Amino acid sequence: MLEVSKIKKYLLLSGAISVLLLIVVKVFDAPPRKTNMDQSGFIVKDNSEILQEIIKDHLCPCGCGRFLPGSRHQPACFGCSVGKAEVSHIIESLSAGQTPEEITNELNEPVLVDVFSDYTDEQLPEMWKKVKRLAGEYKQHRVVLRALGLTDEARRAIKLVECARANGVFSKMQGVLIEHSGPWDERTLIDLGIEHGMNEEDLAECLGQVDVAAQISKDREHADMLKVKTLPAVSVNRKQSLPADEDLRKAILKVIIEKSI
Repeated sequence: MLEVSKIKKYLLLSGAISVLLLIVVKVFDAPPRKTNMDQSGFIVKDNSEILQEIIKDHLCPCGCGRFLPGSRHQPACFGCSVGKAEVSHIIESLSAGQTPEEITNELNEPVLVDVFSDYTDEQLPEMWKKVKRLAGEYKQHRVVLRALGLTDEARRAIKLVECARANGVFSKMQGVLIEHSGPWDERTLIDLGIEHGMNEEDLAECLGQVDVAAQISKDREHADMLKVKTLPAVSVNRKQSLPADEDLRKAILKVIIEKSI
């Protein structure tokens, strides 16, 4: 396995920087964090090993046929928003004390709900709450925001969330931005990041360097494939659904039934 410093150098020089991969590197580079003993009295593996164990056999649910970002198995996803969301969920769940078995069970849930929109969309907060609520009714947790970055302000918000992801606070910052009603200038976004525990100097540097073009391109590509015309739009397992409660429930339940047969 490459030394961590060499991996970092490769990521920086290759031009294929993915903030998520930097997260994985950061986890590998961190000192081992011991958890509780299992019943046999042995200490379970540190989080970097657990992370790799969980992601090694999981494909990115976007349908590309590649493994999750950061996987040692190739080909691995470059770091699209869906793949990043899966790995961020693993990292944050481990930090919150969930067991690998619990996390794996969530990753194996049959339903993936994508919400196509932008953080700057005034209708996003209501739609996001609805989708999370309806998915939760069926104990499904995989809900992903596919931010399309249609304006400078929207792209700026995406960058902030990616910088938060690199600091292990992706879900928190995403929730903050979904509820944020503006303004969307860089100074305001930096202040939001600081308010929620991010370092100003590091955040300003990250915002100047993070590249979200490939991620946005992939999300727009998937929106085009679904023939999305108005935002916010919702898909269930890569099939667009009408946003009414009844339609979303039917779409979610249909997947669950099909996958259980």
